[in-house]
Amino acid sequence: MEFNLSAVTASRHHLIFGRRGAGKTALLVEAKRQLTAEGALSCWVNMQTLRHETPDRVFLYVLEEIAESIVTKQQEIKPESMISVMAVDFYDAVRRLLSASEVDERDVMRIIPQAQRVIHRFLQVSDLRLYVFVDDFYYLPRDHQPRILDMLHGVVRDSNAWLKIASIRHLTRWFQSSPPLGLQTMHDADLIDLDVTLQDPQRAKTFLESILLQYAKHVGVASLGRLFHAAALDRLVLASGAVPRDYLVLAGSAIAKAQRRQNAKLVGVQDVNQAAGDAAQVKLQELEDDMAADVSSAARTISGLKAVRDFCLEETSFTYFLVGYRDKEDSPHLYSVITDLLDVRMIHLIDAGVSDAHAAGRRSEVYMLDLSQFSGSRLKGGIQVLDFSGGKIVSRKTRTTDAVKTGNTPRQVIAILRAGPTLELKRLERVHGLF
Repeated sequence: MEFNLSAVTASRHHLIFGRRGAGKTALLVEAKRQLTAEGALSCWVNMQTLRHETPDRVFLYVLEEIAESIVTKQQEIKPESMISVMAVDFYDAVRRLLSASEVDERDVMRIIPQAQRVIHRFLQVSDLRLYVFVDDFYYLPRDHQPRILDMLHGVVRDSNAWLKIASIRHLTRWFQSSPPLGLQTMHDADLIDLDVTLQDPQRAKTFLESILLQYAKHVGVASLGRLFHAAALDRLVLASGAVPRDYLVLAGSAIAKAQRRQNAKLVGVQDVNQAAGDAAQVKLQELEDDMAADVSSAARTISGLKAVRDFCLEETSFTYFLVGYRDKEDSPHLYSVITDLLDVRMIHLIDAGVSDAHAAGRRSEVYMLDLSQFSGSRLKGGIQVLDFSGGKIVSRKTRTTDAVKTGNTPRQVIAILRAGPTLELKRLERVHGLF
């Protein structure tokens, strides 16, 4: 958190990516608090409230926030100065455009040089920095995103003003090459990735438990072992997909379930399983909210979830699966269903590159179905599942006496993952409404 905070408060444009619940908003809030304490100027816009607006009006709403912050600050510094007059004129121009029943694109483009000039001169004269925090950018339609970012970049260009855009990576199109629009990474903006994944289970376990322990200590509980069985803590990592907010919510729900069990002294694995099962409907609702900017995309993703769940639970009896590199390169339109499910935490990335035992150079990604989709009432016997034990990957069959396979070494982990079935992306062509 400290490293990310020092990065996001730097004088640089940033795209901050993370799944829902990864801590994007919390990071921006803390960055804004710290920068304000240092005397910097800042403004905040949440795109969820603007998701039904046109690109031009979205841009103008952000511009209005910038203009208002400049006018307010300049009035405090020197209300009779030329900069004050320019800032007020700029603010009034933006508000006039927003009050019109229809916004002419040419008028919006004309205001960009005026905005850039006011912002540049104000920051130069006042010796201040300006930070523009844009949260939940993914709510805007992807096709509109590069143009909005391009216009925002235009108004802060050559000034001590910095854009901090929080979004979900695979729901975001931050640059298009023809015509060139948006923010080009490594040139215009840097990336900050907040996701902690299941690719390194021990790291995820250590990180998540450190967060939970801080909450426990706040209420007088010195050790997580006084609340949870060790196996329950491992299962929490798996159930949450290593998403911090999901981890904390599931921990609280599991504690509540244990409290209702007679004579329960500690939270057990079944409490976590039941909490994960109860979370399934909530996750589906969040999926619809995340995709609200595009109803057809939401329907496609939900149908994609059903197809992947049927493949895992009904056809192959494996809760994890492989997607070949070559397949995703040949069918990027179908692979987008996988990335959408990944971003809304219905599947989780276990390994980004597992080699094929029989074909040199052939590699696959390995994904796991979210525990909410097969725990509780969905859990049945004979399903090959991944589990964690002491931070190590384990493979076992539910409700059987078959031997448990433990990934004590990297070679053993790879062998476990290779055993999973390969999901061919062409089967997603049957997803209703995909094309």
